[in-house]
Parts: sequence; C-alpha cells; structure tokens
Amino acid sequence: MSLKVFTTVVALILVVAGCTAVPSAGNAPAGLAISEPWVRAAATGNSAAYMLIRNGGTAADRLVKAESDVAAAVELHEMKMEGGMMKMAPVEGIAIPATGQVELKPGGLHIMLIGLKRELKAGESVKLTLHFEKAGAREVTAQVR
Repeated sequence: MSLKVFTTVVALILVVAGCTAVPSAGNAPAGLAISEPWVRAAATGNSAAYMLIRNGGTAADRLVKAESDVAAAVELHEMKMEGGMMKMAPVEGIAIPATGQVELKPGGLHIMLIGLKRELKAGESVKLTLHFEKAGAREVTAQVR
C-alpha cells in the first residue's frame, strides 16, 4: 500500500470517527442530577419547592425557569439578609457550577409556587419542570411535606 493511500484511509477513519463521536459525559446535559425534591404543604396562597442540584459535568449550567400546573405562577427566588432583615426577591437564574452543586432550601434559593390552584397536602406529590440553559427541560416529582 502506498503512503498516499495509507494517509487517505487514516484521514477517512478520523473523519468518520469525528462525525459519530458522542459528547463526553462531562459536558453532556446528563451531568445534572436532581435529588431530594420536596414542596412545602399549604392550604392556599403560596408554597415553595426545594432540592439539591448537582452538576457532574465540566461546564457550568443555569436554572432559568420552572413550571408547575399546581400554581398560577412559578418563580425562582432567593432569601437573604439585608440591613438586618430577611428579604425575598425573584432572581433571573440560579447558577449551577461545573463539578459543583446548589441547594435550594428554606431561607435561601428556592422555587416559589405562587397562587396555588389546589391544596398541597403532605404525602402527595407535585410535578415540576425545570428549564436549564444547557441541559434543557427536566421533569421532577417532588414530595409534599
């Protein structure tokens, strides 16, 4: 086999391999893991959802939106101390660092369920759809506590 033919065959193999390559798991949306989702029980008004979001990937991501059919509106919120008082405010997104995690918890970052359409009783479950900048939409079932 001539050098020219050998070089052409190797080049074709590399092109085909590049076309069929699967992205590394570190950068794939599958790098996100959502655990321990729960929602606060409430008869009327508002509630909140909490969870742990882990990013096993090498690229940061961002939670940009959440939805649920149990509330008229769903917003991403944070609570923080300001001037000696605890204040809650909406945020445009929640950063999920590469190879890191973010805990949505009472007194911190959380998902507000505003204008509940029904009572949320302990023991039930609530479906949430989380929208990430890179990973796309993820459906989560959260237990009501």
